[in-house]
Order: sequence, then C-alpha cells, then structure tokens
Amino acid sequence: MTADIQGFYLTAISHAGIVVFAATGAVVAARKRMDLFGAITLAIVTAIGGGTLRDMLIGQVPVFWVHDQAPLWIAASTGMIVFALGHSISLRPSVLLIPDAIGLSLFTWVGCEKTFLLALSTTAVLIMGVITGTAGGIIRDVLSDHVPGIFVKGELYATASLAGSVAYVILRGLNVSGSWTGVVCVGLVFLIRLSALRWKIALPVYRGSVSE
Repeated sequence: MTADIQGFYLTAISHAGIVVFAATGAVVAARKRMDLFGAITLAIVTAIGGGTLRDMLIGQVPVFWVHDQAPLWIAASTGMIVFALGHSISLRPSVLLIPDAIGLSLFTWVGCEKTFLLALSTTAVLIMGVITGTAGGIIRDVLSDHVPGIFVKGELYATASLAGSVAYVILRGLNVSGSWTGVVCVGLVFLIRLSALRWKIALPVYRGSVSE
C-alpha cells in the first residue's frame, strides 16, 4: 500500500469515527436537554477528545485538528444535524450502543495506526490505541454527568479496545498488510464490545468486605 493510499484510508476512517462519535455526543446532549451550543460542544469533545490526548502524549503538537480543521467542522456539523433531527430520533440509552461500539472500534485502529507510523514502541501503540478509542467517550460521559462506561461492571469497553490493539501489534509484527490489520482490529473490538453487551460479559469485580 503506497503512502498516499494509506494516508487516504487513515483519514477516511478517522472522519467516519468522528461522525459516529460526534453523533453519540449530540444524542447524549439531547437526552440531557442541552441547548444547541451544548450539543455541538459535546459532539466535538467526544469526537476529538481521544485523538487530542493521544497527540499531546506522543508529542505531536500542535494536535491534529490545529493543522486540519476538517474534524472540527465535521463534528460540529454532525452535532447540529442530530440536534435538528432530535425530535425524530429515539433518545433511549440503547440507541447509543451500536454507534458507540463503531466509534470505539474505528478510533482504536486509528490510534494504533498513527502511533505505529511514527515508529514508536509497541507499548506506546497499545496505550495510544486504547486512549484514542476510549478518551472521547469518557469525556462525553463526565460532562453529561454519567459514570463512564469504561468503569461500569458489565461493560467491556477499554478491554475491547485493548484486545483490538494487541491484535494490531501482533499482526503488524507478522508483517500483515495494513488493510487486513485494520479489518481485524476494528472487527475484534466491535465483536467483543457487542458480545459483552449481549451476554453481559464482565471482568471480575472485588467481592471481599470493604470497611467504611
């Protein structure tokens, strides 16, 4: 895969993730009865929060949306569209599950790929994949007064992202092409996330006594 084609796919997947995550932010804003400004703000921070934190941690400053404002405009436009159509959109919490899983999957791969292309360590690739995939949703939940899904029993959220990141690193180490690596990474994160939701799969929780 040439550098130009690789860059095109990375940008396209990144923009798709921005649309999906921005939509989840705007839906949460609608459920919380926020105004248009609130919907746009929540859409933007959900869409670019993970990538912003990633770029700051790996020293890619100014961060990506400073050089290219397209992600900001895509997120803001998505927020406005969802806000305008809010009356015809189901605002039940379950409406967020599939889009959020898609966003988590896409952004996990984007985080891994961008870090890998900088020739950083395997550990950095793993961590940045998880951060890119999860940080935007965490910021969204905190700002909307929700306990972030990453900390909730029965929600394999960060675990799904980590599994996809591990698969990415292994396949890259085996010199599997970038396109197939991306398919496996995205598919694995999505499958684990939906399986956890469907069958209530969860990590063990502490069951001992806790003194107050």
